[in-house]
Amino acid sequence: MRCVNSLLALTLLAGCATHALALPSDSSQPIRIQADSATLDDKRNTAVYTGNVIITQGSMRLTGGRVTLSTNANGELNSMVTHGSPATYQQTPEAEKPPVKARAQTIEYHADRETIILIQEAFLEQSGNTFQGDYVSYDIPRQVVDAGRGGESANGGQSGGGRIEIVIQPRSRGNDSSNEEPATP
Repeated sequence: MRCVNSLLALTLLAGCATHALALPSDSSQPIRIQADSATLDDKRNTAVYTGNVIITQGSMRLTGGRVTLSTNANGELNSMVTHGSPATYQQTPEAEKPPVKARAQTIEYHADRETIILIQEAFLEQSGNTFQGDYVSYDIPRQVVDAGRGGESANGGQSGGGRIEIVIQPRSRGNDSSNEEPATP
C-alpha cells in the first residue's frame, strides 16, 4: 500500500511542476502518465519513468525518454528532470493565447525556486518570440528568461556556453496601448 501511496503522491505532483504557467483549469484535470516502465523508491522519495514517457494534465504535455520526480519527506515536489532526444514541454498559459513550447536534451523543474531550466539544444517559444542556445532558464514568479549564461544543473555539472539567438516579434499596433511591453515567454 505504501508503494501505491507514493505513486499517487508523485503522479499528483507531476502536474504541479508547471502550475504557474497553466490555464486555471489545468490543475483540476487528471494527470496521465504513459511510460514503458516505472521505478518507485520510497526511501529516496523518487519515481523514475522510462521509455517514451508522456505526462499530460489539461493543456500541459511533457515528453521524454526518462523522467525523474523527487519529493521531500512531506510528499511535496522538489524537482522533476526530463531527458530526451529532445525532451519537450507544452502548455497554454492563458485562454486565447498560444501555448508556451520548449524543448531541450534536458528539462529541469525546481519547485523551491520555481524555475524551469532547458539544457543543451534549448529552445523556448511563446507568441512567436523565441530563445535558443545551450542553456535557457525561466524564473516563473519573476517572469525572467536567462539565456546562455549557464549554471549548475541538477546533476552537478556545468551547463551552458555558446551563443544564443533571440527572436522578438514586433508589437501589434492595433487597438493596443503603445506603452505595452512585448510579450516574453
